[in-house]
Amino acid sequence: MMSMPAAERLPVELLGEIFALCLPDKAHERMEPKDAPMVLCEVSSYWRQAALSEPRLWDTVVFPSGEDSYRFWKSQKFIKAGGVQRWFDRTGPSHLLVFGEEATLHHHNSNLDLFIPIVTKYARRLKHISIALPKPRILEVFRRGFPYGIFDNLESVAISCPLEMTPAQLQAFLLLDTPFNSALKLKHASLTLEHPTPLKFILPWPQLSSLEVSCMDTTNPLTFSQWQTLFEKCPNLQSATFVNPPMQDGEEELPALEHQALSHLRFIVNWNVWVDWEMLYKPVSFPNLRHLEFDYKDADSIISPPMLLRAVTRKALSNLQSLTFHSPANEPYLIPSDVDRIVEQLAEHPEALPSLTHITLPYRNFRLYDIALMLLPRPPTADHPGLTASVRVILNQAKEKYNRVLETLPEVASRYRLMGLTRAPSCDPEHEDWEDSDGEELDGVLLS
Repeated sequence: MMSMPAAERLPVELLGEIFALCLPDKAHERMEPKDAPMVLCEVSSYWRQAALSEPRLWDTVVFPSGEDSYRFWKSQKFIKAGGVQRWFDRTGPSHLLVFGEEATLHHHNSNLDLFIPIVTKYARRLKHISIALPKPRILEVFRRGFPYGIFDNLESVAISCPLEMTPAQLQAFLLLDTPFNSALKLKHASLTLEHPTPLKFILPWPQLSSLEVSCMDTTNPLTFSQWQTLFEKCPNLQSATFVNPPMQDGEEELPALEHQALSHLRFIVNWNVWVDWEMLYKPVSFPNLRHLEFDYKDADSIISPPMLLRAVTRKALSNLQSLTFHSPANEPYLIPSDVDRIVEQLAEHPEALPSLTHITLPYRNFRLYDIALMLLPRPPTADHPGLTASVRVILNQAKEKYNRVLETLPEVASRYRLMGLTRAPSCDPEHEDWEDSDGEELDGVLLS
């Protein structure tokens, strides 16, 4: 008699835990036949039974962007055939759900009109909804067709819209009323917009604790006054992501930008940041700010204003605990100009940012000694854990130079870590940074 395969001797509950770990990171990828959960149902009848009985595999239906007409047709076919209901009905009557379509600006159309009966049926169980509003007609479907007052468990929403939200597009209204304004548990909103129009949406702003606003028109991001208005509307905001605004004529003397509850702030830095404008150079008041990030989106944005030079020597950020710089994702070997300056400032002013405990940044291997000099005057004490650094290096010889630094200053060794990146293929071979060693790559490995 043939023995049962090992994978089929596992209890269904254990297989369910394993299957849940196989789910793709992006919600819309669950709809792909080659990914979990669907691919798990094709292995064997036992696996299919285990997969169908695990609610976490079927609680999320997010359709990919409608830029591909064939993919859009497949989504429509799935919805009309009752696919969404079949998925959700496998989860049980009380399991919370995620539904919608990928909130990007790549949609040429939207299935929103087909969503209405589904949203109406499951509204009380939805914990997240993601919608795209690519056309004025879809705005009206959203305003008129979605149910109001029954999103009892809704915690987060994601909305994408490429429209300017003019009165003509809003059917003579100045603002777009959303059915989420009465969702009492709503805490997070993510808005991906072509134009700086977040305030056109009627949302329960005062109860939000997390907000992301991405304006893809980099020549026209949120203005300073719009930031202020958003901060005033969201007094309980703890985490925020914004595109850096440009300096505008007549705004040389900006008032203080302030928020009392904000603890995590992430700036998206695009190429259009005006060279004489410094976000934190002007008066700010973030008494509760603990974590600050700068995410540089393209190569041109690395030539950015020295936005931290004065801030580090002021008390406005005295409670800051972590500071992170991200290079452009498509060119990770580029170092933002602010990085060099902040390292110099922290080395020269050990009293600045007294609560800072960790900094993450990309850096050049021939200047790794600078990081050690920054850490040296900030050792652990009885009242403070000291400053630590995670440095993303992009050079084949970084480990060797790093070891030489630690031989010279061993007292910083426990607080100084390298995170490696593969050397970029478009590097300048004449530059010292790109000197080839023996082909060793540090691709994503944490070096100690």
